[in-house]
Amino acid sequence: MSNLFDSQKVNSNTLTDCVVDAAADENSYPTHCQPAALHGSPQESHHRSSPAPNTWHNNSQRTYSFRRLPGLSRSWRDWQTPLLSSDETSSSTDCLRLPRSVSGHTIAAAKPDDIPTLLGAHGSAQLGSVELSLLYDRHSGCLHCRLLRAMGLKSTDINGLADPFCKLNLLPAGNKNNRLRTQTIHKTCNPEFNESLTFYNITDSDMATKALHVLILDDDKYGHDFLGEARIQLSGVPPQHARHFKVFLDKHYPVEDEEAAWGEDLWTRGQILVTLCYSTKRRALIVGIVRCLNLTPMDSNGSSDPFVKLQLKPDPHHRKYKTGIKWQSLNPLYNEEFVFDTKMTELQQKTLVITVWDKDHGKSNDYLGGLELSCLSKGERLRHWVDAIKFPDHKHEGWHQLVDTSLPL
Repeated sequence: MSNLFDSQKVNSNTLTDCVVDAAADENSYPTHCQPAALHGSPQESHHRSSPAPNTWHNNSQRTYSFRRLPGLSRSWRDWQTPLLSSDETSSSTDCLRLPRSVSGHTIAAAKPDDIPTLLGAHGSAQLGSVELSLLYDRHSGCLHCRLLRAMGLKSTDINGLADPFCKLNLLPAGNKNNRLRTQTIHKTCNPEFNESLTFYNITDSDMATKALHVLILDDDKYGHDFLGEARIQLSGVPPQHARHFKVFLDKHYPVEDEEAAWGEDLWTRGQILVTLCYSTKRRALIVGIVRCLNLTPMDSNGSSDPFVKLQLKPDPHHRKYKTGIKWQSLNPLYNEEFVFDTKMTELQQKTLVITVWDKDHGKSNDYLGGLELSCLSKGERLRHWVDAIKFPDHKHEGWHQLVDTSLPL
């Protein structure tokens, strides 16, 4: 785990057109653990660039924001080393390997001189890059996409690796839905996809007005962390001529209907704001349940009666806690704290399980969503847990999505 616990500096000389990422306010920390307080929604979180860990001071707290896709690209990028050197971003000399003909029509093969490197308006080498080939066959109305590889993606797990996959769509979608997905390449930050995907019923009008969006996500049953996105205007792809692109990844490009564009809403179960603080004086982990947002309505009146259960596992004493019930609310405010007696050295083997339930009378309670925090978590969940271990006696708060995966308590 040394790669996760050691801070690394980014050499700005190796980045081309780099956009400096914003991170949480890490200038300072409180000396003692404070009671949980009401905070704004995850969309209202503010970020500023963070200094190296050896410059952190007291009297503040860290904030982690796990939000909708537009903000997911603003996550613990300060852990990453430079991902693409200037040599790697200069150009590509591999010839495009696509069929010489489609539907009986001759197609021009791409030569090294035909292969551009696209930096994009805001693309950053710090998020990595994606390499692909596009071929528009006007006669068959097909756009062939050969997704080759991605390089220098952010790591999301404790071993400095990720499980990336890609979603592709032509946007704006209009009346068409052309969403495609690649397979997941496990345990790598430099995945070799080598997949051929085809968009059908494509017209010259589509090519003139639409853009190909390539969304790269980390595959995880507890939520897909955003890794980066590339956008290529199709007007730059001439008919019957293959083009090869290498594009730096950028933050998410918001669209009008995220669920329609990408096929799912990762936040259907809502979000929860949690605080973590390991108190060396009390020799205990103090967990704060601050509030939830956008919970699923379970009752006939369009609301729910939510409460939260917590357990730190493994625990020989099987201690479990739960908050009070907030009647008829989909955005309950709790501001409750719970103390788990444990050694700090044991937290690396512990898992904090948080589940949210709807209270029902006369029948079993309805499961609303859950969350696990541990060293086996990924993305922001991992960062939140690790910082609670690395920086004791400071309160670390973070918004996390709830997932519908049933978590045993």
